[in-house]
Amino acid sequence: MNRFKGEVHMTDAELIDMLQKTPDRGIERLMDEYMGLVCHVVKGRLSGVYSKEDMEDCVSDVFCDFYYKADSIDLSLGTVKAYLCSMARYKAINLYKAKVRESGSVPIDSKYAQDTYSEDFSVEDEYLTEELRHELMHEIRRLGRPDHEIIVRKFFFNEPSKAIARRLNMTVSAVDTRTHRALKKLKERLGGLMK
Repeated sequence: MNRFKGEVHMTDAELIDMLQKTPDRGIERLMDEYMGLVCHVVKGRLSGVYSKEDMEDCVSDVFCDFYYKADSIDLSLGTVKAYLCSMARYKAINLYKAKVRESGSVPIDSKYAQDTYSEDFSVEDEYLTEELRHELMHEIRRLGRPDHEIIVRKFFFNEPSKAIARRLNMTVSAVDTRTHRALKKLKERLGGLMK
């Protein structure tokens, strides 16, 4: 039940400010706005692997982590919704991987197992993928602003060029040109690892 339905919509900055100034009310508002979304992300990753109670604990952990990290969240790089989705996804994936390590086997009926672990899955490939991800993030940071922000918004938060242009006070063609050039730089720097 949305207790804040009659109230005016809050911006992300106002929500972060409320979390810092009146934490009880802020966390209540945050959960009221995004509980369904976070539950959906967690359930999508852990259904069939963890109990309902474990999934509820995971959801609670996501909101707690968000609260404790609220003062370090950079809203120029993403929305509260995007941060919560990412946090929920990674927390659920980490729980899933812990379950796999603990049991020594991958539950075949798990949606995440089907999406992630195919018959040709190998630990070496998973390790290399993680290393490539770290290298890619390092190179994206090296692009500097505004290119770094454009790439993160476009490819990590799936924002369209029009929304990025509006946020960065640029034209859509400038965003697209910078995206093209930034991708070219990344391909050169990563030695052809990007396709």
